[in-house]
Amino acid sequence: MRRLLLMTLILGATVIVSGLASFATAAPPGKDIEVANIPDKTKLLKATLQGKYIFVHDDTKMAKGEPCLYVYEYSEDQAGRPEVKPDKLVVSFHCQPVQRQKVTQIVLTYGMLSADLFELREIQFPGSTEGHRVP
Repeated sequence: MRRLLLMTLILGATVIVSGLASFATAAPPGKDIEVANIPDKTKLLKATLQGKYIFVHDDTKMAKGEPCLYVYEYSEDQAGRPEVKPDKLVVSFHCQPVQRQKVTQIVLTYGMLSADLFELREIQFPGSTEGHRVP
């Protein structure tokens, strides 16, 4: 039990980046788009993630109070570049912005729900000083 508690604290307080394959994609102004591989079963709201996903944050929608963070199943265009397809949407929500130090790669912050299930609690995009907390 003590070991599980220690792991939870470490994972909850530490940003886990190792094991994530991250690829920058061209995004229009006001949008952040990034690809991340989630190696372990991870809960995000009502969805369970495992594998490769495209994360998108839209500042314009956030300013309007609309869902602004979108997670899509990974797909590619004919040239092999990540492609956002509306039919691949897994989950969307209105994030809670929090100030962070600038990062150079996507940062996903996890918590541990059980020995075999993580929970995604925050996403931060490369070059940004803003984290996007899951409500």
